[in-house]
Amino acid sequence: MKTKIMVIKYIKKFRDSVVSYLKDPLLLKKWDQPDYYGRQTKDNQLSIRILRNRRHGYHYYGTSSMFIEDMFTGIMPFMMYRGKREKYPTKTEPSSPEKEAVIAQGLSGRRHRGELAEGLCDFVRETAHVLFLDGVAIYEIIYKKNKDGEIENFSFELMEPFGLFRLFGSYYQFISWKDAKASHVKVQLIKIPKDKLLIINFPKQLGGKKEINKILKRSWKLGQEIIPKFQMEAMEKQKDVGFDPKKYAESRYLEIATITKKLGWNQRQLSNNHITEYYALLRLLRQKKAEALVREIIFKKLNEALNGPTLNFGTNVLMDNLFTVDDIEAKIKRLEQGSTTFIDLFTDTNL
Repeated sequence: MKTKIMVIKYIKKFRDSVVSYLKDPLLLKKWDQPDYYGRQTKDNQLSIRILRNRRHGYHYYGTSSMFIEDMFTGIMPFMMYRGKREKYPTKTEPSSPEKEAVIAQGLSGRRHRGELAEGLCDFVRETAHVLFLDGVAIYEIIYKKNKDGEIENFSFELMEPFGLFRLFGSYYQFISWKDAKASHVKVQLIKIPKDKLLIINFPKQLGGKKEINKILKRSWKLGQEIIPKFQMEAMEKQKDVGFDPKKYAESRYLEIATITKKLGWNQRQLSNNHITEYYALLRLLRQKKAEALVREIIFKKLNEALNGPTLNFGTNVLMDNLFTVDDIEAKIKRLEQGSTTFIDLFTDTNL
């Protein structure tokens, strides 16, 4: 009797599996669980936020993580500090209090802050973080219109660059079987019109996405081992292979200094043991120039999106008194000529 019941259960299970497979032979819906994360899509959102082990796409660990943090943290002023709001006034041009309130809310995301300055600083800083991380920042523009057809509210939904490609003027997000399983969604191909995306690329003047990925990969590799494997093996065997830890550390420092030359990163030290004071100051100015380049491209692309066919606000967001690329180039020229002071070099560059 028990054997008969087991056979019936097995047959039923096999039949259900066959029926399930015939309904979805390509396993497109196998992992779709809409309520798994309490997932809710916003108004007219097309893209899907996927989960993936990002370590396969970038190297965010040790030396590379310090590099990223140092490059994006100081790119905008922190408005909670006294006097910052007055020193860096933010506005819309042409002025429009109504549009400014909507833009401030849109840039602030889920923090529900009403100040344009805070929302703008947060958006630029977070976008810069993504640029130094991935070399590109991609947002879907999510919006809601009132009965008169005007934008009532909007937000920028950050998308992962994985699986996004362009074809015939439109963009497509491909959710692969692997990503669908990890994110509990169905396998699919989603068309996203170009006008609905805000895409910001790492500046070409700094080498673009290819260069930033190269820097992250190599700095991560160099930061993995304080003592190289061959020396560890020699120490275990109590052998002297002539390893000099001081020279090894210096060679690592110099290689990272070489690959980050355009970006001016000083690896959190003044470099006095490796280069002269002049080149230490030059690197600091190069970092400020890189910050200005990244900030200016973010402002440019942001204003293009705010005035594009999707949002069409007809106004730009501006913040006064931020140092520009031209400002830093002028300081570099004065440094090269020897006609400046240390204080003059870094006046108004620490936001």
